[in-house]
Amino acid sequence: MSQPFHRNRFTWAAYGALLAFGFLNAVLGPILPYLRAVEGISYLVGALHQLAYAMGGGVAGLLAHRDRLGRSATIRFGLAGAALAGLGVGFGDAAAITLPATVVMGFLNTSALIALWAALSDAHRGHRAVAMTEGEVAVSLGGIVVPLLVAVLASTTLTWRFSMVVGAAAIGVAVLWIGAVRVPEREPASAETPRPDAPPPTTGRRFQPLLAVIFSIVALEFGLSFWLASYLNVSVGLEKGLAVALVAALYGANLLGRLLASRLARRVEAARLLAIALLTTMVGLPILIGAQAAGPATLGFVIAGMGIGALFPLTSSLHVGRSRRTADAALGQILVVAAFGETFGPLAVAAIAQVTTLRVGFLVLPALVVSAAASLRLAIRRG
Repeated sequence: MSQPFHRNRFTWAAYGALLAFGFLNAVLGPILPYLRAVEGISYLVGALHQLAYAMGGGVAGLLAHRDRLGRSATIRFGLAGAALAGLGVGFGDAAAITLPATVVMGFLNTSALIALWAALSDAHRGHRAVAMTEGEVAVSLGGIVVPLLVAVLASTTLTWRFSMVVGAAAIGVAVLWIGAVRVPEREPASAETPRPDAPPPTTGRRFQPLLAVIFSIVALEFGLSFWLASYLNVSVGLEKGLAVALVAALYGANLLGRLLASRLARRVEAARLLAIALLTTMVGLPILIGAQAAGPATLGFVIAGMGIGALFPLTSSLHVGRSRRTADAALGQILVVAAFGETFGPLAVAAIAQVTTLRVGFLVLPALVVSAAASLRLAIRRG
């Protein structure tokens, strides 16, 4: 890379908005044990909240290329509306309320995310992988805060519900910050007028292996993060509050993985880094699945979490870089496929857990790593 990576005012504001996104994106897993207790719902009904979030995100991806508001307005209105919907999830007290609220939260939060990623991608074309991995660091920070906040508030008279109020206040700050800077708006493009940094078109290849990688890694990430607190509580035997708080270590591991990837991406090819991250994930998962105590379980999900943290930003940067579409449209593709992954991972774990145990359900996770590795190999072979 000929020019050094430079973070401007927009870059920092985007990182702040991504941190806000990360809060709502990570909140369903940590609050799930409490939500299931309040609403008296099963594993499968609990997983429907992740399905609802993913459905909203999928619709946002489908509509990404039709944005009429502009990126700045989409980010601000999306985050603010998602925060309000999050309050509905926290205080709804019945699946008939919390499920629709989760759909709205997923749609608006993901709409903001697509606009954020696209703006970052266009602002840092030559350093797209660096900007996107650093942006995922901010998402991780939001994820770290959530389980700690939920666990602490659950032990007070405010209860776990107040975490949604704190989150809404933080999102309000991010909305004001992004409104104070100039957000790079989308450049008009079409199939006949591709982005100037896009590669030559590849005809006759309808299957896109990098999107298959996206499906597998998102299913893996959400399958683990959504059920980890419940797994530590039910299968490993940890007290509920401790199990929820330990989820912060998963997001801390994600953060470390993204920090390492953002540094290495300046010197190492993104596809090679992605392969290393998948291998790291595969090392940690068997330790977690076989663990009978807190120590080994934590070691397992920390190792796996380091690998998982690098997967999405690296794969996304590869797909955007190879796509003939605008950054918004390419990211819309990613988020549509990601919505299916967000649905499949938690539901696959839940379906198996419903008839066996949650520990057996977790065997879905290494299978997803194998699937991602196979798709990546195909993508590399195609060039």
